[in-house]
Amino acid sequence: MADFQTSTHQAKWIFKPEELVGKYKAANQRAIQTLEKVCTESCFISHCKLADDVLIRAMSLTGYLRLTVYLFYYFLADKHSRPKPISIEEEQFMRVFYENKLQEVCKNFHFPHKVQATALIYFKRFYLQWSVMQHHPKNIMLTCIYEACKIEENHVLAEELGKGISQDHQMILNNEMIVYQAWILEFDLIVYAPYRSIEGFIDDMGEFCGINDDRLQILQLLHAAKMEVDKIMLTDAPLLFPPGQVWFAIQASSRSSSEFGH
Repeated sequence: MADFQTSTHQAKWIFKPEELVGKYKAANQRAIQTLEKVCTESCFISHCKLADDVLIRAMSLTGYLRLTVYLFYYFLADKHSRPKPISIEEEQFMRVFYENKLQEVCKNFHFPHKVQATALIYFKRFYLQWSVMQHHPKNIMLTCIYEACKIEENHVLAEELGKGISQDHQMILNNEMIVYQAWILEFDLIVYAPYRSIEGFIDDMGEFCGINDDRLQILQLLHAAKMEVDKIMLTDAPLLFPPGQVWFAIQASSRSSSEFGH
C-alpha cells in the first residue's frame, strides 16, 4: 500500500471541522430542495386529479385561471400535512445508527477489520455528498460492505451477502455504481484506517516488553485496542484526522483514564 502522506486520502479526504459541517449542511439543503420540487410536482398532479371532482367548474376557466385554482386548492389543503424534512442532527443520528449496523454485519460475516474500516469510510464519504433523504442508509451500507470486500480482496458474492442478512442482493448491485461514480468517491478507493497502526504498535510493544512469546496476551491487547478504534470510527474522526493521529489520541486517552483511575 502506498504511503499515506502521498495518498489521495490525505490530499482530498481529510477536512477541517468547519469544512465538514459545511458539507453536511450543503447535502441536507440540496436534498430538501430536490424533494420539495419532486413533492410539489407529484402532489400537484395528484391534487389536480382529485380536484377535478371538487372543482369541476374550473374546467370552464382558461388554462391560467384553472392552474391558479388548483394551486390555491393544493396549498390550502396540504400546507399543514406535508412531512417536515430531516434536520442535519437527525441525519447524523441515522448515519451513526447504520454505521453501528455496518460493524455488526461485518462481525457476523467475520470480515477482517480492514474490510469493516474501508466500508465505513466509503459510507461516510458517500453522505458528504448525499442525504439520507435521497438514499436509504441501509442500502448504501450493504453496498459499501460489498465494495469494500472487493477492494480489500475478501471476495464475497452479492447473493451470499444478501442471503446472510435477508436482503435482496439485486439492491446491492443496483446501488454499486451510485456509490462508485466519480463525483462521490472520485474512485479514490484505497483508504487508510488506524487498525494498521495498532498492529504495528502492538508488535513493537511486544518486542520491547519481551512478551512476543505470550501470544494470548498479545491477542488480548490487540482485541482491546481494536475495540477502542471501533468506537472512534463511529465519529467524524476518520474524516478529520490521519489514522495515525487517531490511534495516538486513543493511546493518550487511555493513559489519562488510567492515571485518573489510580
